[in-house]
This record gives sequence, structure tokens and C-alpha cells, in this order.
Amino acid sequence: MNKYSLNTILSRPSFVWTKFLLALCILFTTACKKEESDVGIDIVPEEDLIGLYTTDTMTLVTYTVIEDSLRTDESPTVVMGHCEDQRFGTSNCGVYSQFSIPNNLNNIDFLGACISGGAVLDSCVLMLAYKFDYYGDTSVAQTFSVYQMTDMIYKDLNYYSNQDRNYYPSAIGSLTFLPQPRTKVNAEGALQAAHLRIPIDMAFANQLFAQSAGPNLSSNQSWLEYLNGLYITPTGGGESLLYFNMQDTLTGLRFYYHTSCNDTTDFTFVANASTAYYNRYTHDYSGLNVDPELNLQLQDTSYPSPVCFVQSNAGLKTKIKFPYLKTWYDNLGYPAAINKAELVIFGIDDPVDASNFPLNTRMFLTSIDSVNREHLIIDMFESNDYYGGSLNTTTNVYKINIARHLQGILSGEREDNGLYLKEIFGTENGRRSTIGSSYPAADPAKRMYLRLVYTRIN
Repeated sequence: MNKYSLNTILSRPSFVWTKFLLALCILFTTACKKEESDVGIDIVPEEDLIGLYTTDTMTLVTYTVIEDSLRTDESPTVVMGHCEDQRFGTSNCGVYSQFSIPNNLNNIDFLGACISGGAVLDSCVLMLAYKFDYYGDTSVAQTFSVYQMTDMIYKDLNYYSNQDRNYYPSAIGSLTFLPQPRTKVNAEGALQAAHLRIPIDMAFANQLFAQSAGPNLSSNQSWLEYLNGLYITPTGGGESLLYFNMQDTLTGLRFYYHTSCNDTTDFTFVANASTAYYNRYTHDYSGLNVDPELNLQLQDTSYPSPVCFVQSNAGLKTKIKFPYLKTWYDNLGYPAAINKAELVIFGIDDPVDASNFPLNTRMFLTSIDSVNREHLIIDMFESNDYYGGSLNTTTNVYKINIARHLQGILSGEREDNGLYLKEIFGTENGRRSTIGSSYPAADPAKRMYLRLVYTRIN
């Protein structure tokens, strides 16, 4: 994937669009009729307006496709877990990460100022700080395993969710657990914020600990070249995706040891703002736990399914086309400006487990160029109230205004290769949604449609 593609931009948590996106559009729905009050955004001067008209009968073509990848390096929240979804197949999310010497320290010597005896390792644990939220059923146990990487990763490179790195085949740590992302942990004699603690094999830990006062701990660069990093991945069970903060003080590789001068002490290698890490996602839509409508769409995009699908973590997105947009405009018989173009999307609650698998809270649309690269649409740079995209939790409706984008198509300024509907924070949560499609077979109360408000121009 080109590093300047939309997925590159949108997966960056610092990207400027977080400042202005997605308060709910509160707009009006009408049938095809002349109106005098639904002005929307003034694309033409008021003195040029003759009348305002609406239509919601524009033909749409919708179907689900698999996402290629997302850029996931150094996201403030990483998603990890194994989810045997009852409708969306199997998802597996792991993390490749370095663990650095903290505070730019050099010449690490675990013996410290103690001049007699030696330093003795008591235990080693990999800690991962929870981010409180999660997605799925945490009452089902799952297993996380840890492997030493044989490939380096680098802070100044871009990494995507479909990229693998090499690692040794034998796990150096493993834990089977019931996820408790909102429960404090009793550790080191005190209650601490919720975090996961994976014990590391003592033989491996002692190999690392033995580097004390040697060249591999003389600098952070030397240490990273020695360790490479760790791959943390689910290896069994589970029906949930968990959120972790890699840069939290409770995330790190911690050694507990003692010397003749100290009964107990510890040292933690950390993941911080200078550390390279990224998420790896995989999805399997071939199993029995896949919605039949999803399977049919993935096999044949022309299949008129009543529903479509959106999924985070480089899972699924919905393609939307407007095949007769220009024909509609040409048939008006007069020049017109689009004042509003509400794409109205209905979320459908999970019929099996809506409490553990709620709908995506925010969606957005991307345009597609002639070589299938994605781009932000111009409407996204308007105000929150203008653009929309947030879920109305009372009605389960998303409304997204794409008036300027469609106006650009009609004026010949923009390509018309359709749009993709996606989760807006696809690297920071595991949500997925079933939505009504545009086809006649869809439930009329949940059918996706485009509501155009347009103005005749003198």
C-alpha cells in the first residue's frame, strides 16, 4: 500500500480530522416536494435561489468488501485479542513491539551500587495496561502468548496491519485468563490500575538479565538490536477484543530481582514515545460463524443482499455507488446546486448479543480514485454539525452529508468511483456493524438511501 494513501492518514491518531469530526447531523427527512425552509449549506448566493427541492429516490448500489490494511504503528490504543464472532467470523489481533531502556539511561548494571555479591533474578513479567473499554464477551477465557522477534522494527518506518515479522517459534511466555479490563490488580503489595501480567519463562529471562553491565545494555540502541522486540498474540479461545495502552507506565517488561544490598528491587523496559510497535490483524470469514449474507456478498458483489457490513481492525467496509447521479442531474432540465446530500444509514442491532457487540459509534466516507486509492472527501472538512457520521443511539441511524462531494462530481471536478463507508477509529476499537443495504429486499424501515436537497439556479 502506498504510504500516502488515506488509510495511512486516517490511522494516525494525531491526524487533524479528530478536531472537527462527527457530531450528529440533526436534519429533516421529507418526500419529493418543493420546500422553502431546508436551506442547508449555501453553495450559491441567496439572491440567486428560486426554490428548494428534495428527493430521496436516487438509486444506490451497495455491497461489502474486505479492507486491505490500516497503518497501525504507534497508535495510542492497540487492540489485542481473539474473537470467535457469531456473525463476523474470527478475528485475531496481536502486537509487535520493542521494549526500551527508560529515560535514555546507559550502561545498565542490575547490581547497581552494591559492590559485593551479585544480582539474582526472582521473576519476570510482561505487563500490558488496559484502556478500560473492550469489545465482545469477556466471560470467555483466552490465551496470550509472547515470542521473541528475530526481525527488527524501526521507529521511523510505517507499518501496516497486514505485515508480518519473523520470530522464534517457541513461546517465552503464556497466560490463559478471563479478561478483566475494569478490575484493579493486586500486585507488588498494592492495588494497581487494571493491567495484564504475563509471566516470562525464567530461562529466557535469565538470558536477558545476564546482559547486565555488558555491551548489549550499554545503550538503548544496543539493547534493541539484541532483543529485537516481542510479539504478543492470542493463541487460543476468546470472544473479545481488548484495548491496551502501550505507552502507559504499567506497560513494560519488568524484572524482579535482589542483591546482597537490596532484598527486592525491579527494573522495567518500557514502550514509550520513542519505541516502535504496531498492530497485526487477521480475519477469517470462511468459518461456520459467518453471516450467510456476508459470505454471499464476498463471493459476488452483485448479490442484492438486504444488509451490508462494517468492521474495525482492517476488517470490512461497504462500497456505495450512485450509478444514475449524472443522469438524474441531466434530466432536471435546468442548472441546480446541491445544498444537502444526506446519506442515511440504519444500524441493525446484533440479534444474538447486542450488549457485548454494540454498533460502531462513528462512521465516515472516503472517495476512491481511478487506481482504488482512498481520499478524504471535502465535506469532512466542514463543521461537525454539517458532516455528521455519529450514531444516534435512539434511532440507530447515521447521517453523513456529502453535498460538496456530489456537487464536485456533477461539475466534473471530482471522479465518481463510489465511496467506502468505514469505522472512523479503525485502529483503536474492535467494533463492527450490520447495516441496511440499498436494495429493495432490505427492510423498508432500515433501507439505506440518499436524501438530496437542491436549488434551481437562475
